[in-house]
Amino acid sequence: MKKRWKYIIPAAVVLIMAGLVAVRIISSNAGIDTRRQNAPIVKVEQPRRETVPYTLSFTGDVVAIQQATIVSKVSGNLDRIYTDMGTRVTRNQLLALIDTTELHQQYQQAAATYQNALATQLRTKELFEQNLVAKQDLDNADAAMKVSRAAFETAGTHLAYARITAPFTGFITKRYLDPGALVNPGSTPLFVLMDLDVMKVIVNVLEQDIPLVTKGKKATVIVDAYPGKTFNGTVTRYADAVDPSTRTMAVEIDIPNQGLDLKPGMFANVVLTVREDPNAITLPTQAILSDNGGTYVMSVVDNTARRLQVKIGEDRNGRTEILSGLKGDELIMTTGQQFAKDGAAVSVQQ
Repeated sequence: MKKRWKYIIPAAVVLIMAGLVAVRIISSNAGIDTRRQNAPIVKVEQPRRETVPYTLSFTGDVVAIQQATIVSKVSGNLDRIYTDMGTRVTRNQLLALIDTTELHQQYQQAAATYQNALATQLRTKELFEQNLVAKQDLDNADAAMKVSRAAFETAGTHLAYARITAPFTGFITKRYLDPGALVNPGSTPLFVLMDLDVMKVIVNVLEQDIPLVTKGKKATVIVDAYPGKTFNGTVTRYADAVDPSTRTMAVEIDIPNQGLDLKPGMFANVVLTVREDPNAITLPTQAILSDNGGTYVMSVVDNTARRLQVKIGEDRNGRTEILSGLKGDELIMTTGQQFAKDGAAVSVQQ
């Protein structure tokens, strides 16, 4: 019996050791297969070189290039109106007429006074040349003639003011009164006149962006009334002074409006192009990652992931400009990069 156990025990030990070796080999192969299966599948592409515009975005209201509230300079009843809301008028066109009855009488009175003073001045001058009157009498006659002439010219000016004319070419956008209404000088509005051939948008540029804005810069304007349609404008003037309360400078952008699509009062979104980089490196925006270490992208070198720190710029139409960190010939992961680890193997989808 003892001899039997003497042979059984060594055989069992050999079998156990053989089993352990087999298990280790199988586990090692399974680990290799698992590591191979865990390599993430990624898509890659090279950076693209293209022109990238640098822009500033603003909002503002569309206003007419020039507008005026037209009032009367003389009092009286509104006699006639020759235009109405929505009518296009030209410079110096007659818009309305104030009752001229009283003004015409004042003009005739001033004219008669002036004619009498002028005749008196001429007679006094003749008498002075004959040494029949003193020099003081001639001086008094000259002064009276000049005063009456000034009164005559003032009466003529007031009579002309009864004719309300357009100061510039444009459209009547408001008419306030009807014929027969009493008009007070300087305080009763009659019409609002706007030049709609050119519109403008006033935007407020932040202090740090002022050096980027110069006359002639191009802008794109979009209004809610015409979704998908853009209007082209140009920076034409700016305040050259910063508002201390907002730390911004007012900038005016002129927009041609030949089709009269733009209307005063529309809300506008303005994109101002301040400069362009014609050879910028860009990547799809989804290829860019960030963490506590900064902004980075994942590249592929020999089926191995490599982390590259980058500095980004403009983001436009789903692509982001890369200011530094790339040469432009790398293979950058655009899909699956969030599963890749720096230095780990990846599988590139063809």
